[in-house]
Amino acid sequence: MIDAALREVLAQKSQRLQRAVARARAEWRASPDPAHDFTHQDAALLNVQRACEQAIDMANLICSAHGWALPEGARAAFHELAQHGWIDAPLADALGRMVAFRNILVHEYEALDLGIAQHVIDHHLDDLLRFAAVVLQRALPTPSPSAP
Repeated sequence: MIDAALREVLAQKSQRLQRAVARARAEWRASPDPAHDFTHQDAALLNVQRACEQAIDMANLICSAHGWALPEGARAAFHELAQHGWIDAPLADALGRMVAFRNILVHEYEALDLGIAQHVIDHHLDDLLRFAAVVLQRALPTPSPSAP
């Protein structure tokens, strides 16, 4: 059950996610050569990480509020939402790939490919924005039908 307090938390996380996406794009585009401008590169990628973490938090909060199985990982949280009809499977898959990218950023599992970073910033941050919009839409209370 999504109560008013949780709706407020989700709205705040959505705002933080949106702000992080905007900052990531702005910082990446602020540099004529992000491959060699580590200040803008770091600022952009830190904000990608922040946006991902807000989405992960939102997914986990929804799973917890509904009493669903606690996801074993960040990717699993998005698939749990898809399983329960909160988001569609293609969006869950896209968000899972964002989690994988975030893991590379955070844990440096492998060297960061700046071409992939550019592609993520240009094309896949919208997946995070779409997720936030869907969550807020689903979390809003449905109006009661008026009595005749």
